[in-house]
Amino acid sequence: MIGFEVRLDDQKVCTAGIGDLGALSVIATWVRRAPPNAPSDEEQSDPYEEELTLDVAGLQRDVDGANVNLKWLERSLRVGQRLTVPIVDAVHIDEPASRRREDPAWAERRRREYYERLKRDYGDA
Repeated sequence: MIGFEVRLDDQKVCTAGIGDLGALSVIATWVRRAPPNAPSDEEQSDPYEEELTLDVAGLQRDVDGANVNLKWLERSLRVGQRLTVPIVDAVHIDEPASRRREDPAWAERRRREYYERLKRDYGDA
């Protein structure tokens, strides 16, 4: 199966894979934003929050069609670290650190709410 061998500073962190059907992602994110209720610029020299993170995750479907969210890794990064992601034909993958099964009834309610909101925003056109 296709797998992502995630390496930080040349050290293998995990090998993630889904199998025949699903989605797999490795996302490095940098965000800098003003925090809620941030003080004025005069009160603080740098009023911003900053995050540099790495997420390795996937999505697959259960036998009943429910989505199952998989998470192998969620961690902070530092400037200067080296992230590499060789794509491998994996025989063995690491067990995800977490699995969260989506409740199909909850998902249907959310889809309906979204649909109703779009109808209000755009009408039946």
